[in-house]
Amino acid sequence: MENLIQKQWPALSIYVGILLSMLIAIAVDFRFGAIALSLCVLGAFLFRLYLPDAQAGWLQSRRRRVDLTFLAALGIALLILALVVPHR
Repeated sequence: MENLIQKQWPALSIYVGILLSMLIAIAVDFRFGAIALSLCVLGAFLFRLYLPDAQAGWLQSRRRRVDLTFLAALGIALLILALVVPHR
């Protein structure tokens, strides 16, 4: 189990961030939770950008360029949508 955590720490940290952002969106404020979710996706983008393929773990699903393009587009789109959501 420790070996799995050591190898997959980038993806696991992103998963924890996504879980926390979902809890924030449900319990506190949807807009703030959505912004936190988009920042988690952009964090995954940064991990994939700077970590070598051997250390990227579960964040590596395709070629680096495809992963980076997808994560950047998704993170930016989520951030824009989160900022457009009106306050109550």
